[in-house]
Amino acid sequence: MSNPSQAASTLLLGTGVGCFLIAGFGFVQGRISLDALSMGLVFPVLGAVLVAVSRSIRSGEGLFTAAFPSEDDDMLVERVHRDLESTRKEESMGSAWAELEAAVLETELSEE
Repeated sequence: MSNPSQAASTLLLGTGVGCFLIAGFGFVQGRISLDALSMGLVFPVLGAVLVAVSRSIRSGEGLFTAAFPSEDDDMLVERVHRDLESTRKEESMGSAWAELEAAVLETELSEE
């Protein structure tokens, strides 16, 4: 299993290179020009942004490091177990509150 930061970095890098490829074909065919501002200039700018974000994720710095953690398989398994355990605790606490509320309502109804 690949760690999330490597997968995201690879995906963003590939998308950025694809944007550069689109821009290159646009320049070669004359559909994109540097003489006038056009929507075609979005592709090289977007490509540069995606490559920069990919490099920041791979280095472990930047805005997206929390969204794409750099963890190995053991760390991932440990984090998933912690998440499952906390979910189970929340569910058991929720069912305990529901049982308590049901008991209170039952006693109130029996008193009436």
